[in-house]
Amino acid sequence: MKQSRRNFLATGAAASAAMLTQVTTFGAAHQEAITKTPLFSAPTDLKITGVKSAYIRRGAGLFIKITTNQGLIGYGEGVDAVGGTHMLVQRFERMLIGKSPLNVHRLYEDIRKGGVFGGAQAGVYIAVLSAIETALWDVSGKALGVPVYQLLGVIQRQCQGIL
Repeated sequence: MKQSRRNFLATGAAASAAMLTQVTTFGAAHQEAITKTPLFSAPTDLKITGVKSAYIRRGAGLFIKITTNQGLIGYGEGVDAVGGTHMLVQRFERMLIGKSPLNVHRLYEDIRKGGVFGGAQAGVYIAVLSAIETALWDVSGKALGVPVYQLLGVIQRQCQGIL
């Protein structure tokens, strides 16, 4: 079949529409899982009690452990994070203590926007923040009894080759 501009545009529009459905459903399962959880269940009382960090010696790996009042623990990893980020982890911990780990997006944005440049961070700041976010997703999945990939709205068929 000869490729014309009309065929190219029609194919592009169809692909864009398919991607838009994926983008609009991102995180929908997370919200649905929270909505389906009874209001007086254990996850509604879930609070962050601590954030600890560990580093790989001679490496750039940062590991985060978030603990909660219900004994759930979430783990996250920051890539290209250096040992000097311990003070940054402690700062983020002060911002997270007592908050529900189920509000992943809200906590992420509060920390990101609370930085020195009001949202325009990069480098080590974002490496530590991404490790925190990963640990929050881990706690949320454990609290709601749902795999994290489902909380993010990823279709299981797409993940079967990966998982």
